[in-house]
Amino acid sequence: MATVVVREQPVERSLPAPLWWVVLSGTLLLLAFAGYTVWAGVWTATGIYLEDFKSYVATGSAVRAGMPLYEPGVSHLPTIGGTFKYTPFAAGVFVPLTVVPKLLLPLFAVLVNLFSLLVVVWVSLGQLGYARDHGRVAATAALSALALPLQPVLMNFTAGQVNLLLLLLVLVDLTGRNRWWTGAGVGLAAGIKLTPAIFVVYLLVTRRFKAAGVAVATFGATVLAGFVAFPRDSAAFWSANLADPSRITGDNDAMSPENQSIRGALARLLDIADVPGKIWIPVAAVLALAALWIAVRAHRQNRELLALSVVGVVMVLVTPWTWTHYWVWFIPFFVMAACGALRSRAWWPAALLVVAYLLVLPWKVGSGRSDVPLVGLVILPEHYSPLLQAVAHTLYVALALGLLLLSAVRPAWLNPATPDGRLEPAGFLTGRTGAGRTGSPA
Repeated sequence: MATVVVREQPVERSLPAPLWWVVLSGTLLLLAFAGYTVWAGVWTATGIYLEDFKSYVATGSAVRAGMPLYEPGVSHLPTIGGTFKYTPFAAGVFVPLTVVPKLLLPLFAVLVNLFSLLVVVWVSLGQLGYARDHGRVAATAALSALALPLQPVLMNFTAGQVNLLLLLLVLVDLTGRNRWWTGAGVGLAAGIKLTPAIFVVYLLVTRRFKAAGVAVATFGATVLAGFVAFPRDSAAFWSANLADPSRITGDNDAMSPENQSIRGALARLLDIADVPGKIWIPVAAVLALAALWIAVRAHRQNRELLALSVVGVVMVLVTPWTWTHYWVWFIPFFVMAACGALRSRAWWPAALLVVAYLLVLPWKVGSGRSDVPLVGLVILPEHYSPLLQAVAHTLYVALALGLLLLSAVRPAWLNPATPDGRLEPAGFLTGRTGAGRTGSPA
């Protein structure tokens, strides 16, 4: 009787879920959040806690009062230059914050970021093939607890920033099933903060034209809504030089260690404060093309989490000015690396993960304005040696380039999926992959 090969159906992995691990992971998350409340108290005492979130609330109030958002010295917003930095549509999104009781606003800001972090980790684990079971719940709690202290994540909580929410919008939108509204999350994220528009390019190069069209249409709807609601502000915003970093920072000096972009790294390397576009833009373009090639290959191999993470990282790298809190795109890579270390039978993946994790922790390196603690090796102050500063001030850029290289040479270690969509067998990293089932017809 002839033997036939039966194609294996996609399978789901299960993470360990003994009761002690579920309890321990939940406890770890509670302890991390309790530690954050202590940290928040330190910043509250300085008066700078949730500074960016307060600017969002102030923007909503300015909108309700009919004040111009983009004219310096008029609306007196608590931002650099006193102007709003995001789109007019984003200003409208922030209006509902003005009706939330003032005492509840800090809790609201923290809970939105915590929810976004948990969902990003949960979705990332799902993309790696883990089943919706107690093990995945426990892993979500544990990895979120470990991600919270990372300097970019912590500063999003501390400042009340929107980067985690934008990451959530993109990740949930493009990792789910293809539906008629796929792409709307990308368009909405770009309508709030322009940089996620790079994912439209990703959708085009991966030939997901319908999703790209939905993203563009959604973005266009946000622009139209802005012109309908705030015609004067919209005209001012869209007629400005949106690529001018001084719109965000107040000047063209790219050398601050807070600027963790390719432009910032080149400015410090070449000792040119306003590094000209003819130098940094070609470098950024080459890097973007290389990253898109990596992402397209990952997409074709059904490694969608890796593809999106690569695009997210290059988005942050090629932005003219990149604050450290933009680097929440380290989170999906952290999840992928943690799971890769768990699957591996070698010691070195775990060792590399621990080293990278320690480098991104919020080590106190000094004190800033109002005696707020300066945290993160990446912003090492001037009283350290010049060589040490030079290395530290390029830390996130170097880590990002390392992640792109790893994504190019070892994609299966980060996101184990075969070209036909099945998950790699457990022995993939050691070269001992499994074979398809064989059987005889009845």
